[in-house]
Amino acid sequence: MVPPEPTPVPTLQLPDAASADLELVLEGLLRSSEPLGGPVTAPPGDLADPSVTLALAPAQADAVLAAGAALLLDAESTPVARLSGARPAPPPDGGVRGRVERLVPPEAGLGLALRPSRVQGPPPTSVVVLRRPLLLDEVAPAARGSRALVVPVGGPSPDGVPAEVLLRCAEADGRALGLPVLAVPLTWRDAQSDDHLVRHLVRGLGAREATVARAAADDADGADEAGRRWGEALAALDDGAALPQALPAATAAELRRWRPPRAQRGLVVLLTGLSGSGKSTVARALHQHLLETGQRRPSLLDGDVVRRLLSSGLGFDADARDLNVRRIGFVAAEVARHGGLAVCAPIAPYERSRAAVRRMAQEVGGFVLVHVSTPLEECERRDLKGLYARARAGTLPGFTGVDDPYEVPQDADVVIDTSVMSRSAAVGEVLSFLRQGGWLPQEPVTPPA
Repeated sequence: MVPPEPTPVPTLQLPDAASADLELVLEGLLRSSEPLGGPVTAPPGDLADPSVTLALAPAQADAVLAAGAALLLDAESTPVARLSGARPAPPPDGGVRGRVERLVPPEAGLGLALRPSRVQGPPPTSVVVLRRPLLLDEVAPAARGSRALVVPVGGPSPDGVPAEVLLRCAEADGRALGLPVLAVPLTWRDAQSDDHLVRHLVRGLGAREATVARAAADDADGADEAGRRWGEALAALDDGAALPQALPAATAAELRRWRPPRAQRGLVVLLTGLSGSGKSTVARALHQHLLETGQRRPSLLDGDVVRRLLSSGLGFDADARDLNVRRIGFVAAEVARHGGLAVCAPIAPYERSRAAVRRMAQEVGGFVLVHVSTPLEECERRDLKGLYARARAGTLPGFTGVDDPYEVPQDADVVIDTSVMSRSAAVGEVLSFLRQGGWLPQEPVTPPA
């Protein structure tokens, strides 16, 4: 009798937040029965039990349960861990639960050499967990009362400070204080989860206590004096004003490098609107104006050009449209990261897509949303490409504005209607906003006619 073929072990590409939590588990810094990447509402569990819960779609969960195991992939699709002993997760979470073991050591990652598992020495007796950089008058007390500075590097701080900036600030403080710096792949989420995550860290690190350098975003009632002063420093950064003397010199230098004055800071300008609204025309004219005046280093990411060169083969269903806009946002944010100005002109019909681009852009620079609000009737009257006619005839299904929705932005910084204003006036509106916001020099320059 021929034995049955073994059930193949499925592979799972985890979302970014779940992947970061998996690294915490593998580092021994997170012990929770709740799904990876989600809220954390319970105190630490058994440190000797590296079990995890994965929130999976029913088909994925069935495949993992049938095999009893799964391979967990990193962002490069390398199997980094194996889940074994898979069983259904108890309600209400659903998904699967099982023990995980590391297959290969991580090869890359922010602060990899500063992971607790790689830093030699006894466990710290107490730690300072950084949700923001330390202020000058907090540095000396940190040296007296702590044995390590802990930097969460799974994502930006609650105030939007990139993890790499916070890490460099902490390393400067660590050198000045003679304290070790530990980098942990933790992502902040909500207030309750964050408090529990700190408890997990303290127990996993073997420390007795933790002090948390609270972010400005934590201090809704203004009770925390240090958080208030940090908030003032953030506001000064955004306004291009002098930074307060409350910051250590090395921290001030790192923050200025991250957020220089707006005229030197990277920026993403996203124009959104219906097909035929005139957004591409305005975007090209804006790009041309910036090139000719030399006021910024602009790059143009027009919707149709991106579709040919970056998203060729991508469909037009809702998920594909969302992915197309996120791809544009990713490239635009990389332009902004290096101090450039990216002008983007996709239809971008969905709020979730535009919000994703905003998040990517604001992590490295600035973001301006321009709604080209030309009415559907005018866009259809123009019908420069014959797309509306095809959509009305039923040969182009899922067309935005006809049988697929356009979600009108409620958070647009600039609104222009090319049915009632010239191209020059429309570009002038955008330029005026950029000048008033400090993104361009104040001297008005006549845009192209």
